[in-house]
Amino acid sequence: MNRSFSLYLSDLAVELKDNQDEYLGRGRFICSQKNYESLLRFARRLSFSRQVPLQNYTQSQVRSHR
Repeated sequence: MNRSFSLYLSDLAVELKDNQDEYLGRGRFICSQKNYESLLRFARRLSFSRQVPLQNYTQSQVRSHR
């Protein structure tokens, strides 16, 4: 099974989503790729540089990273 992930940037957070789920937020699409670990590293750096929390919706429970 192929999975890909998308990264969105809103005013309040960087949002990492599993592409199997429909995105219902108001964020601006940044990128999508199949390598989760690489995208997670990028999302963490973006979250830190923008000084907003990272919302990771790819897990069974939503986690916020700082």
